[in-house]
Amino acid sequence: MGKDLERQKVLLDELHMLVDRPMRLMVVCGTQNKAILKHGLRELLPKDLDLVAGPGCSVCVMPAGHIDAFVKIAMQPDVITAVCEDLLKVPGSKESLGSAMTKGARVEIITSPMDALDIARREPESIVVYPAVGFEATAPSVAETILEAARFGVENFCVIPSIRLLPPTIDLLMLDPELNIRGLLCSDHINTISDTEAYTELAKTHKLSCYIAGFEIVEILEGLVSLVRQIRNDVSVFDDTSAFIYSSEDNRKARKMVSEVFFTVDTDWRGLGTIEKSGFVIRDELSLYDATKRFNVRFKEGQESCMCQCNAIITGRGLPPDCPAFGMVCSPQSPIGPCMISDEGICHSYFKYHLQSSKNSSH
Repeated sequence: MGKDLERQKVLLDELHMLVDRPMRLMVVCGTQNKAILKHGLRELLPKDLDLVAGPGCSVCVMPAGHIDAFVKIAMQPDVITAVCEDLLKVPGSKESLGSAMTKGARVEIITSPMDALDIARREPESIVVYPAVGFEATAPSVAETILEAARFGVENFCVIPSIRLLPPTIDLLMLDPELNIRGLLCSDHINTISDTEAYTELAKTHKLSCYIAGFEIVEILEGLVSLVRQIRNDVSVFDDTSAFIYSSEDNRKARKMVSEVFFTVDTDWRGLGTIEKSGFVIRDELSLYDATKRFNVRFKEGQESCMCQCNAIITGRGLPPDCPAFGMVCSPQSPIGPCMISDEGICHSYFKYHLQSSKNSSH
């Protein structure tokens, strides 16, 4: 048995010893949920330890109205939309960026905002539009790209700001007593911009145990052990002792760039409505790089699929099998909702790993 497997067994044994009552934890990050399902961890945990998914999948919380705006801009003449692949199939009210491609929109698949800026430099006759989708951890790279475009006078590049902040959203969710969440497992991503104060406040306000963990299964198990210990000891703290901590200089630079480019506003979330101070928009002095201003497009309320219950799943109120469409009319091959479309979506991971493992164990 390798060291990792030995460590996993030790941590699982400890969890079984520590969990002495029903405990409900929210795994906020989609990547961590994916790892838990991929490794079959749910089946190995104590039966009284209940894990629910949170809103930590940026594609999954994208409202249809924002996709409608992406599509509208993508269909403009001489526009190249540079987008991460996960976003292609996410449905708006009627269209997706993928379906817009079939109607003549030019869409390029990229992996970072700097890739979009590179396309703008190569194709000066077109306007390159980057839909900036993600959580606060993505904000520094988007801000850096906008500032570089401004510094070098690249005027045919702009961004559709659709970045969301997790702390205000988790704060809203925790007000629901029926959720009965006792702890939050968060990911290393949140340390890109130090959110220690925000999560410390969440822990104190809602009597939560919070822990930052990495994405390996041992790191996730260490996080679960820490959370269970905190709950047993009636402690509400934000524990980031295991996290990769960026240097104070890196944090200072990231915060400075973000504050130069963005400010916070009330923002719409799929299934949650408008949440106060939960999104970023681009400052007026950089409006040349704001695609919504450049193309005079506003985010409007869109129409979500009535068959899809992603709303309940990303707020901890249900699991994928609770949705009547899951695995039937909704699958990775023919997805209806964003939780099945995104590789980080809980429905996609549940279908790919949990459903498969259930089939295998039945033989």
